[in-house]
Amino acid sequence: MKKIVKITIVAIAVIVLLLVAIPLLFTGKIEGIIKEEGNKMLNAEFDFESLDISLIRRFPQVSVSLEEFYLKGVGAFENDTLVSAEEITATMNLMSLFGDGGYEIKKILLDGVTLKAIVLADGSVNWDVMKPTEEEEAIPEDTTSATTPIRILLQEFEIENLNLVYDDRQSSMYAAVAGLDAEISGDFGSERTLLDLIADASAVTYMLEGVPFLNKAHIAADMKIDADLVNNRFAFSENTLQLNAIKAAIDGWVALTDAGMDMDVKLNSNEIGFKEILSLVPAIYTQDFEGLETDGTATLTAYAKGALAGDSIVPEFNLAFDVKNAMFHYPDLPAGVDNINIAAKVSNPGGSPDATVVKINPFNFVMAGNPFSVTANLLTPMSDLAFDATAKGRLDLGKVKDIYPLEDMSLNGLVDADIAINGRMSHIEKEQYDKIKASGTVGLKDMQLEMEGIPAVDIKKSLLTFTPRYLQLSETAVNIGENDIVVDSKFENYIGYALKGTTLKGSLNVKSNHFNLNDFMTTDSTAVAATDDAVVADTVATGVIEVPSYIDFTMQAAFKKVLFDNMVFDNLNGTLVVRDSKVDMKNLSLNTMGGDVVVNGYYYTPQEVQPQFNAGFKLNKIEFAKAYNDLNVVRKLAPIFNGLTGDFSGNVNIDTKLDNTMSPILSTLTGAGSLSTKDLSLNNVKVIQVVADIVKKPSLKDTRVKDVNIEFTIKDGRVNTKPFDVKLGDYKMNLSGSTGLDQTIDYKGEITIPTSAGKVAQLGTVDMNIGGTFTSPKVSIDMASLAKKAASQAASKALDKLLGGSSKSAEGENGDTIATTTNTKEEVANKLINGALDLFKKKK
Repeated sequence: MKKIVKITIVAIAVIVLLLVAIPLLFTGKIEGIIKEEGNKMLNAEFDFESLDISLIRRFPQVSVSLEEFYLKGVGAFENDTLVSAEEITATMNLMSLFGDGGYEIKKILLDGVTLKAIVLADGSVNWDVMKPTEEEEAIPEDTTSATTPIRILLQEFEIENLNLVYDDRQSSMYAAVAGLDAEISGDFGSERTLLDLIADASAVTYMLEGVPFLNKAHIAADMKIDADLVNNRFAFSENTLQLNAIKAAIDGWVALTDAGMDMDVKLNSNEIGFKEILSLVPAIYTQDFEGLETDGTATLTAYAKGALAGDSIVPEFNLAFDVKNAMFHYPDLPAGVDNINIAAKVSNPGGSPDATVVKINPFNFVMAGNPFSVTANLLTPMSDLAFDATAKGRLDLGKVKDIYPLEDMSLNGLVDADIAINGRMSHIEKEQYDKIKASGTVGLKDMQLEMEGIPAVDIKKSLLTFTPRYLQLSETAVNIGENDIVVDSKFENYIGYALKGTTLKGSLNVKSNHFNLNDFMTTDSTAVAATDDAVVADTVATGVIEVPSYIDFTMQAAFKKVLFDNMVFDNLNGTLVVRDSKVDMKNLSLNTMGGDVVVNGYYYTPQEVQPQFNAGFKLNKIEFAKAYNDLNVVRKLAPIFNGLTGDFSGNVNIDTKLDNTMSPILSTLTGAGSLSTKDLSLNNVKVIQVVADIVKKPSLKDTRVKDVNIEFTIKDGRVNTKPFDVKLGDYKMNLSGSTGLDQTIDYKGEITIPTSAGKVAQLGTVDMNIGGTFTSPKVSIDMASLAKKAASQAASKALDKLLGGSSKSAEGENGDTIATTTNTKEEVANKLINGALDLFKKKK
């Protein structure tokens, strides 16, 4: 008996030992395979913190887990993480590890996964991370056996807390899913199986062209799908779909084909209350929705039947939404919205997408006693969009607070609308305005808006007049906080812009007495925080003023005062052309920094690229001190301005990228120009003080200079000046060199010594070098040059004594001038100079 017990204990110990040891034996192998195969296939940064293999967790199957996995982009997406996951676990058949038939994966678990898909404006995508494959090469038969296949016999796929962001900047589409939990079970290794899907997303956001169609909507699904995995046909049986308060089901099937898919599906919504329909309106669903009182009937039907192939073939489909005699009312408010009637339908008989018809007739409601009605019909949207729309009624904005609970917001004003538009896009494109019917007006009166976080808006009166050719905006005066603006404008192609997003053209006359651009610097949020504890967004604080690409405006501007950052511009007048994400400035004149400026150039904000500024400035009497205080680029590249009093004039051309505060990125700044000043005080210039000490002339520290002219270029973070003269009392300096972003100085120059300096004046000029920084300059005399000059003068005097005076010339027989003592004197002089230099060096 004891022997049996011992054998049993030993056997158990061996089994436990194997369960612990086998993972240790295979961890390196599996980890190597994953990293090796991943790096072979992916053009991205791919890694994970640890690999865990366990035989105990799901014995007798082996569990392989990747902890803290991530996949990061490269190139334009090097700062974006495409995929990150706290845990990715695959459960595998243990015995498949020992054979060469492949690894059988039974279950996959994704936990704490974040996916971020981005489409840039140029169409490039961040998920294109697979390395390009070359033409398939012939592989010798004896090498194919070395490949180990991975067979997926999946029975369960589980997702916990998945966050997804889809940011399509080319189509202006944005979607975010937060807190998605999902579980799919079935036998994926068989030819046919019953898939069981349970999914729940706590917050789903969808925006198109900045319009939120879904805002943190709750979406759930509980579905059973009969899956024919051989023929890729999936039939829906028992299922429930939920969008906010609406619950529905799908009947029918979907089959994947080489061209796309075939389908025969129908939305089975049964009976839907109007309250459930209102849950689709983001503002209503999030504001005291449970207590909302509603009445009326609503129906929602939809089906699709036929083939879907790319963008050219669509199935027959119909989506119909009807509301009759509905109302809603918040119990704590005095009024509601009554007599709501909606008949909306989108349909296509199947085949061409161009056969799609959109019809809304009517959409009527009465808000706080004021009726409003809208109708719309759209045909042939792909080939030549035909449109017919009307809007008529009054909206009393001051009554909104009586029907909807406004928080931290005050709204007043009257909107009166009576417009009708009918025509085709081809009529607009061909400028056949006689074939378009457009008439009516939209008037706004006494509008006042106060909301936390934004300046108060006050519009006394504004009138939009519709004609086939243009939209006239007149009688418009707007106050935004302390900013005032008067606009008289005309917009062309407004119908094409509204219906198809084509370019809106306009001519604007804009006037203002006070306009502070700092009030309009915004935070650019590329996404929305989906839940309190799961943020699937990138929010970048930026002061960049984006120039739209879809407008073409010519603007005559007349602004008495404009504020930007810490700068003040007075009497700004000129022409601004806004087109293709660029603002062209033409003879834009303004007063600033104590003087006058005329600007010609552009400001450009291409998508996905740093903004660019390129302009030429004509400057007149700009004060040095104000230029230093107002302009960061001056403080960086010309800090000497801080020590100057006076003003300057000239011309400057610059080209630079701008950062997210609209300040120049100095490493990208290039430019050239010339500056001149008539009367300049150098009292506080450190370099001049050091020079004064060297020449032992303290009075130079407190001096003024006249008529300084400087030509310069800017490149690679340095300002390079051509030689220029500065006169300091009786002294004259000629300087040239460069200064840098690091405040360093690298100048060379000459000081011309005046006769008033005594014997030193015999040297004529002294070469010097200026280095160090502006706050700690280092000025030195070129001693070798100085010694050579001193020795030359001494030798010349000695030579005159030896040879009896200065050298002379005589005429030859033919009248030619011949050197007499000159050659001999020069030879002697050179020897004396070289000897003097040798003595000077030895003495030194």
